[in-house]
Amino acid sequence: MTVTRLKTLTLLVCALLALSFPGYVDCASSNSNSNNKKGSQPAAPLEPEAVIEEVNAKQLEKLLADKDYVAVFWYARSCVTCDKVLAELEKIDDDTDSFGVDFVKINDKRLAKQYGIKNFPALTYFREKEPIIYDGDLMDEEGVLDFLTSLEAMDLPDRIEEVNAKILQKIIEDTDFVAVLFCPDHETCPPRVMDKQQCRKCAKALQELENIDDEADQLGIGFVKIHDEALADEYNLGNLPALVYYRHQTPIIYEGELQREEDVLEWLVQNKSTGDEDDVIEDVTSKTLSTLISNIDNLVVLFYDHGNDDSMTVLEELEQIDDDCDKHGIQFVKIDDAKAAGDYGIDSIPAIVYFEKEIPNVYDGDLMDEEQILKWLLGQLERDEIEDVTDEMLDTMIKEGRVIAVLFYDNNDKKSQKVLEELENIDDECDALGITFVKIDNPEEAVEYGINKVPKLIYFEKGIPTIYEGNLEDEEKLLKWLTEQTSSDQIEDITDEMLDLIIEKMPHVAVLFYDKDQKKSQKILAELENIDDECDQNDIAFVKIDDDKEAKEWGIDDIPSIVLFERGIPHIYEGDLMKEDELLGWLVHQKRYSEIPEVTDEMKDKLVENTEHLAVIFYDKDDKQDMRILNELENIDDELEKEGIVIVRIDNAAEAKEYGLDHLPALIYFENKIPALYEGDLMNEDEVLEWLLVQKKTATIEEVTDEILVNLINEHEYVVVFFTGPCEPGETCDHTLNALESIDDELDEAGIIFVTTEDTGVAKKYNVKTYPRLVFFRNRDPLHFTGDLDDEDEVLAWITDDETLEIPGKIEEVNVKMLDKILAENDHVVVFFYAEGDKKAQKILNELENIDDECEEKDIDFVKTSDDDIDKEYDLPGLPALAFYRHKFRTIYTGDLMKEEEILEWVIDLHESTADVIESVDRKTLQVLINDVEHLAVFFYDDECESCSDILEELENIDDDTDKHGIQFVKSNDVKLAHEIGIFAFPALVYYETGVPIMYDGNIASNQDVFNWILEQKADQSIQLIDREQLFEFIGTKDFLAVVFYKDDDPDSPRVLRHIELIDDEAAEYGIHIVKMHDKLMAKKYGYRNPPGLTYFRKGKYINYDGDIDDEEEVLDWLTSPANMEMTDHIEQVNRKMFEKIRKNSDYVAVIFYSDECKQCPRVLAEVEHIDDEADKAGIDFVKIDDKQMAKEYGVFALPAIVFFKPTSKEPVIYAGDLYEEEQILTWLITQKDPSGDVIEDLEGERLVQLIEESGSIAVYFWNKTKCDICNSKAARKARLKKERDQHQQEGGAASAAAAFGSEPDPSEAAAGGADGSPAASPDAPSAPAGAAAPPDASAGKQEDDADGCEQCTKVLEELENIDDDCDKHGITFVKTRDFSVADGYGVHEYPALVYFEGGIPNVFEGELSEEEEVLQWLITQKTEDRIELITRQMLETMVEETQYLAVYFYKINCNICDQILEGLELIDDECDVFGIHMVKIQDPQLAKRYSIKTFPALVYFRNGNPLLFEGDLQNEQSVLEWLIDDDNRELADEIEEVNERMLDRLMAESTLLVVFFYDDDCAECEEILEELEEIDGEADMFGIDFVKIASIEAAKKYEIVNIPSLVYFRKQVPVLYDGDMHQHDKVITWLTSQDVFEIKNEIEEVNRKMLDKLLEENEFLSVFFYEHNQPDSSAALEKLENIDSETDNLDITFVKMADSRYAKKWGVTKLPAMVYFRRRFPSIYRGDLLSEDEVLEWLRKNRFRQPELNIFMYALIALAVAFVIYTAFLLQCFKPAPPPPVQHPKQS
Repeated sequence: MTVTRLKTLTLLVCALLALSFPGYVDCASSNSNSNNKKGSQPAAPLEPEAVIEEVNAKQLEKLLADKDYVAVFWYARSCVTCDKVLAELEKIDDDTDSFGVDFVKINDKRLAKQYGIKNFPALTYFREKEPIIYDGDLMDEEGVLDFLTSLEAMDLPDRIEEVNAKILQKIIEDTDFVAVLFCPDHETCPPRVMDKQQCRKCAKALQELENIDDEADQLGIGFVKIHDEALADEYNLGNLPALVYYRHQTPIIYEGELQREEDVLEWLVQNKSTGDEDDVIEDVTSKTLSTLISNIDNLVVLFYDHGNDDSMTVLEELEQIDDDCDKHGIQFVKIDDAKAAGDYGIDSIPAIVYFEKEIPNVYDGDLMDEEQILKWLLGQLERDEIEDVTDEMLDTMIKEGRVIAVLFYDNNDKKSQKVLEELENIDDECDALGITFVKIDNPEEAVEYGINKVPKLIYFEKGIPTIYEGNLEDEEKLLKWLTEQTSSDQIEDITDEMLDLIIEKMPHVAVLFYDKDQKKSQKILAELENIDDECDQNDIAFVKIDDDKEAKEWGIDDIPSIVLFERGIPHIYEGDLMKEDELLGWLVHQKRYSEIPEVTDEMKDKLVENTEHLAVIFYDKDDKQDMRILNELENIDDELEKEGIVIVRIDNAAEAKEYGLDHLPALIYFENKIPALYEGDLMNEDEVLEWLLVQKKTATIEEVTDEILVNLINEHEYVVVFFTGPCEPGETCDHTLNALESIDDELDEAGIIFVTTEDTGVAKKYNVKTYPRLVFFRNRDPLHFTGDLDDEDEVLAWITDDETLEIPGKIEEVNVKMLDKILAENDHVVVFFYAEGDKKAQKILNELENIDDECEEKDIDFVKTSDDDIDKEYDLPGLPALAFYRHKFRTIYTGDLMKEEEILEWVIDLHESTADVIESVDRKTLQVLINDVEHLAVFFYDDECESCSDILEELENIDDDTDKHGIQFVKSNDVKLAHEIGIFAFPALVYYETGVPIMYDGNIASNQDVFNWILEQKADQSIQLIDREQLFEFIGTKDFLAVVFYKDDDPDSPRVLRHIELIDDEAAEYGIHIVKMHDKLMAKKYGYRNPPGLTYFRKGKYINYDGDIDDEEEVLDWLTSPANMEMTDHIEQVNRKMFEKIRKNSDYVAVIFYSDECKQCPRVLAEVEHIDDEADKAGIDFVKIDDKQMAKEYGVFALPAIVFFKPTSKEPVIYAGDLYEEEQILTWLITQKDPSGDVIEDLEGERLVQLIEESGSIAVYFWNKTKCDICNSKAARKARLKKERDQHQQEGGAASAAAAFGSEPDPSEAAAGGADGSPAASPDAPSAPAGAAAPPDASAGKQEDDADGCEQCTKVLEELENIDDDCDKHGITFVKTRDFSVADGYGVHEYPALVYFEGGIPNVFEGELSEEEEVLQWLITQKTEDRIELITRQMLETMVEETQYLAVYFYKINCNICDQILEGLELIDDECDVFGIHMVKIQDPQLAKRYSIKTFPALVYFRNGNPLLFEGDLQNEQSVLEWLIDDDNRELADEIEEVNERMLDRLMAESTLLVVFFYDDDCAECEEILEELEEIDGEADMFGIDFVKIASIEAAKKYEIVNIPSLVYFRKQVPVLYDGDMHQHDKVITWLTSQDVFEIKNEIEEVNRKMLDKLLEENEFLSVFFYEHNQPDSSAALEKLENIDSETDNLDITFVKMADSRYAKKWGVTKLPAMVYFRRRFPSIYRGDLLSEDEVLEWLRKNRFRQPELNIFMYALIALAVAFVIYTAFLLQCFKPAPPPPVQHPKQS
């Protein structure tokens, strides 16, 4: 009993503690656990894991539109590997974020297919909307990260990729050579907006540099662009655009013109080579070499072989002259590529080729003598000669379409040598004409161009050659001819060899076959020259050829004739060649429109040989019926062209007879040279088209003639011929032929040609006497069929029987199709793979023939095959090869193929052995097994996998068991194949049923678990089979019904049904019932004439699926798509699963929760049905849910209820209005979707900054939209995960407490929502308002704030939208921004925040942003009253830098004296503004410590950034003001003060001597001048001159200052401009203190002590009026003396005044005012009346002209003084006492 009471008491205490301190008490812990945890630290809060954000198709589309870099992970629900890959990729999610790459995942197979994704998982990287599919290992997350941030992944064809700063830094670190184009920010230069010069300049540079992007890539130089002005400023790049080349991370700035891309590329290449740290010749690839040749004027290439000793020795020698070549501008590279050497005609390696402007020249000297090579290269550089080229080089130059003159010559021929010497003289002239002049000594190449005798010259232009027929020794005539060729437009003459090349390379070529000696040809040629240019304009090459033999080869008998070759297909022109306009029209028409071309028999032969699908019409053009038929067939020409079938016509009866055609017109179709005769009605073009398409797409028995049949038998291994004899429709032979059509496809698949003929010639030859008859020709050996021809199955079985196929005593030659058939049908097969024409293979075959019979005895088939690419088809290591196949599983023989006995022994051993292991299969075999085996288990493993061998050993134990259940078990280590089907983690197990894969996700190491799983998959048959009656019943009773229609006898049906079975269970969760049906009538009724098909019934209304029915996930997505589940005019009823899908795909969803037990629900449902369509139009999905538990989860405890879900809030809003007023409900829904139609304007970048500077009153709301967007995805999940874990702990404690008390929640305490429709507060929701003080548990409060941050994201914005109009009424501009750079500039780091700017001065709002009325009142106060602005630390730092005079009031909160002083300072704020002093306030105790502030409040005065702490009484605001405007406080020692316009105006009014330096911040010279002027600032102060500086264009304009910089001296506001050298400060100070500048006419100048001393030194006669300020006598005397200032000037007496009584006493003046006259510094005091200006003037005049007796007297006094000094010195010297004798040392004594 006592124990029970103790337990109860314990529970009570725990409950109380749990309720008081949720999350800190765990009553469930045992005593032992609590004891164990006593010494442990509190558990750290759980960190939410990085989550790759899930998106749907709509969100992905928006993301791709908004973001430049997006990585998309495609996955599928049934993909087991996807989860493992995703777990790995989650590790790099944060890293991709830091690189500016958005990483998302999506499950949408339809969308995936649009982007070329077929296998899952997959990764697509979108760079500037261009996708690239990652083909690496997705389990290697580091490799994926490198891919996403690498330069290679960013490479876009013909485009310079844009990067951000983070990615750029990584590229620079990872890439040796990178060129970076810096452009202005996108805010400065928006896309497609070219209203600024730098924007246009950047766009132009980018356009030009795009042309060299690919070349730079080939050279190993990355090329990217970046729009980042801040980063450009860090590098001090100046004006943009700018190009920076990073070479091993060292930047080099390009100084040239960016719009000359060739110069840029050359500069990049030069800097690349000079940047190599090692002094080695750079190794290049073939592609890079081609680029270098195209772009480098002087290039030397060493072709070498790294494994060749001679090559390496030569390379070492040449390394010594690499630098010398660089000095002379010759680029030196090397290449180890035999194929590339062969392309340039290099037969022996090593070899050196020098390319000058792409023209090659081969060095034929000693490669070991580097000095001789260097000498040769320099000679090539300086000497102009015709370069020698190889045949490969020449072909390349011609292919590129360059203008070339080629001299074919013989180096050993004297005439050639002589011609060459002459032609060297015109090489430079050819260069000037743009003609590349080369020579070639190659007789074979000359013959290819029809040149039999050398020397000969051919001119090439756009690949078209023209032969020079003149005298080659007359270089002047040749040059003239070449000049004419470049300027004239004659039709080029070519040879037959040239013609073949041109037809092959050019799409449209018009050829004139003519005879140059024939007058008619000459006349026609003259006419046709007129249309040569027009042909060029239409991209038709026009050439002529005088070659009767070539004309006959093309079947041209009449000369002259024109033939147009369109992609190799000839069209003969039959019109009048003298009418060039008609010919031109015909040529253009033929190019633009397709017509059936007329060909000759020779043309037809060439087309049959080279064209895969060819239809030939044999006709007689003189027969009108034939012409009518031809006109009909013209109608199908275009359709045939689209299908890839070439159709031509031929008027040649003799050629028709060769094909056995006795009656014309006739149509023969050739497919891979195999002809088929059309026997239908040629007048019916639709029937002809259908027949041709059937011939192309399906295998049919071709009708042939005897002539065709003979060719087929001779050229093919297996030919079956059905000899019908004369056969009319309806006869027995016709019926038999139709029946045999059913086996044609099977024979075609086996590689057996099946034809039929009515001709009897060949039949008689092979002893066919009765018809119809079937003969099988196997490698030309005939075998007659003697069975029942009407039984096509028997015929097929006979033809494909092994005994029929075999030829005794020979290894049968088979094609690929036949081999596949043999392997599929025979258990044991030996196959010899070889290449046709291989002599070694023939020897091996001769040996293998000896063991063919032994193999047959063992029932082993032995065949051979030599089809093209057979090694690739069967994944063979090489040819010849021998393989043994047992039950389709292959073993390759690795021994000696010439030893047939060993081969026989090997074959027999394999044949007799039994396989006790899981068979290993190659790719080809596995693909066959997947297609043919109904139940197949495949174990995929990797050779590098350590655990795979042990797991495989375990699985061997169930191999036999799977065989017993009809399941074949194989293994494969083909990693590439595994990747193709979405397997990236090994080992892996895949079960295939009818070819449909299912991945195993259990414990693969447990063989029993694997075995049980495989059996479950085999036994899973979940789709219900229904009949017609059940179908109608289900349509009427099921809301969602999916019916799979299939054919019971269709071999594909099991595969289709298997796919649907995989999604059956998941579809049921959505309330979708899937059934199957094989009723053909019902299938036809619902639109499926040829099942399979899928029909979806929604409440009786059906739609048909039009996607891939083999893709089960695509089918499921289609079935569960909200668009497909929606039914018009009804609010759809959905379950929980369907609702989750709708929430995922829809932004705004309204849900009405109801119940069948609810009496009010039917009436409410009827009301809301009226607004369903309107809600849908407003973008709101409306559904209804009958689920009380789900309603409670969303805070709904009374039904019916309407709940609104939106993406900006994780909690829904519950409607609290009248449920019977549908209009009110609709209005509420629309308001919830868009709280205000008038939104606050969004601004960014320069527009925002400019508005802040220009607007008098502006409020800026800083918010983090990105954060708010993420709130609905990854960030929300993280915060939710954290909060839910905390709440879970709290709820656990609360639940324990509740259990202790035995109480339950009272439903009456839960409210559905407030009257405003706000969400109901959940029991665990925080009750404190957003602005309330934090609870004692600070950490909990912080977590709560973090979790609720997303809710406040847009909530505050919605509140502020309500006061936007009110702000406009009070003249306050209200904007919002998410521009972090602007926010950072004003010290805003926490969002959201509100800053008010007045005149550019910021003020931060400290209140609660969600209280819009409080915000509005504060803004109005700021607008109407001049208040001291509150700023942040960042703002202060910015203002200290930018504001000349700044007073900062430091205070703290909850300080009464601080508030009182602040009120007093508010009174002098306006006066401070008048004096140009900004006053602000700040709450920052940490920052205050920086300025030695220990007590608050305090005032710091910043003068051009220099702080001065006020130490007076802050409560006396007037003393504060006087202190601020005092000059002593304003001025800075040894520094010219920076002033603003207001301060300058004040100084002008107060200072009589003011020097102002007008300058500009961007002026480089100004800095130097300022340094000089700082030297004399202190000295100017001593003369009473105020020295200031100002950087204001407006101030300069005000004082009419035209040039900047300027120095202006204001004396009582009268300006004097200094026109000397401001760099010499001594001259400036001399000018400032000179009397000419100092004096002001008709005014006595004020001086100080320093200035008076200077005047005394410089002037013989000076009059000084000493006075006191504000003394009546002084003022009256001064007024009088001003009248005689001009007269004193005339007497050459400088007249000044001085208000310094102490200095006056120095000159004996004891009473002021007084006048002292200085004559050569000797003073005289005026003793008369200072108010009588005439007496003063007279006294001054007398003193000015007084005689110099006083001077003589003074000289006498000086002379006496000097004499006295000399006499005293004499006495001292003469009567100087003698020095005492030195003291004697004790030892001396």
